[in-house]
Amino acid sequence: MAATQAMRVAGDRPRRRKHVPGQFIIRLKPAVARQIAAISLQATTPRALAAAMPDDVSGPLDFLRDNFGLQSMKPLFVVDGGGAPAQPQPTALAAMHRSIARSATAAPREALAGFQIVRVKDRKVDAGVLKRLRASGAVDLVEPVPNRWLSAAADPMKIRQWGLRAIRWFDRPRPGAGRVHVAVLDSGVDVRHPDLADAIEDYRHDGNGERDFLGHGTHVSGTIAAVVNNSAGIAGVANCRLHCWKVFDDPKRAGDDENFNFDFYSKALASALDSNIKVINLSIGGEDHSKTEATAFAELIDAGVVISTAMGNEFEDGNPKEYPAGYADTIGVGAVDESHRRASFSNTGKHIKLVAPGVNILSTVPRVKASFADHTSYDSWPGTSMATPHVTGAAALVYINRPKSRASGLAVARRLIATATKLPGMRGRDFTPEYGAGLLDVAAALGRAKAAKKSGRKTSRKAPARKGQK
Repeated sequence: MAATQAMRVAGDRPRRRKHVPGQFIIRLKPAVARQIAAISLQATTPRALAAAMPDDVSGPLDFLRDNFGLQSMKPLFVVDGGGAPAQPQPTALAAMHRSIARSATAAPREALAGFQIVRVKDRKVDAGVLKRLRASGAVDLVEPVPNRWLSAAADPMKIRQWGLRAIRWFDRPRPGAGRVHVAVLDSGVDVRHPDLADAIEDYRHDGNGERDFLGHGTHVSGTIAAVVNNSAGIAGVANCRLHCWKVFDDPKRAGDDENFNFDFYSKALASALDSNIKVINLSIGGEDHSKTEATAFAELIDAGVVISTAMGNEFEDGNPKEYPAGYADTIGVGAVDESHRRASFSNTGKHIKLVAPGVNILSTVPRVKASFADHTSYDSWPGTSMATPHVTGAAALVYINRPKSRASGLAVARRLIATATKLPGMRGRDFTPEYGAGLLDVAAALGRAKAAKKSGRKTSRKAPARKGQK
């Protein structure tokens, strides 16, 4: 986040909603969804569709329509083909049949089949309503949509990038990562920024505009992949290819906070499954665990995708466990300052994997004033959002010569963790809830680990104590 928002980073922000109001997720049992898909192909009239819809499906839908103003149903994890962006379907029976059928036939994995995102006019759907929907024999899962928010807290400016020095980016020649594809799911990106234009492979913003109104996604993207030695601005950790997805809706009015779009987020996650994307950066967080989201993450990790996630900035506001960093096998990243101490805002927990620079991080921002930024083109921000892309870029460098597979992805994550530098604040321990395994070390991850293994030395480095540290 920008300096003007430092108090918000430190936990002075009003308490956010755990869930997106007026939306929830229903997963029909895949066998039921496939049965409805078959019926949709055969039935030719609305009466035939109505007669063919199983009672334990039509009952919950009628209950929602009559009592809460059912507005739309859309299949989750279904990536639409070309043409105009998909819009919410009307609640006509035929449209509901199509949505259910698509969730059964177009999901990229069986584990992701049958999921629907449902919108209702009445935004106050309580636990009792969800319990009643779960009682249906056709329903496998019902949960509210989890809210997520942004966790921000020879180039002319490269000398000002203390984070690159801290992670020993300059200490070893780095391989070219132009063949490695990385996804950034965030607030958007300035595709014509001079430090990013040549790094962006693809930018998807669905029904929203191209502009990054918040600036957060542009800042994260710069840390990962700002073009090196182009005589402009800064240097990114890896010269990889970026696929940027805008998963926050455009503000309806100036000054609006971020508005998470779980529907488009699910498409972005699904798109990475059978693509050339090897790493995903998620500089977002929220307090609610979602079985739907966890299922998608398990599939991504099984497909070989490394997922770098922000621990969150709410340490001084109760230090909650945040997701997606809390899911198994993601790389939860905390933030340290220039003295290698935990940043005051950085969340802690047993699920943290390592830390990276996350205070006063200089990176790209939109060339048009964005709401999170004090300046245009370049700005320095704090946040675990800013720490996370350092790890994402490092993962891209380590993943270069490995085929995309579950074993490869997990090996990349283990390499980054095993070669982390032990910090004085860890007091000689291999792991702490504040620092995880220690500070990201790019030079060690790229080469020192192999040499250490041959010589029998430990692969983790111990940083010298700095003045004022014990």
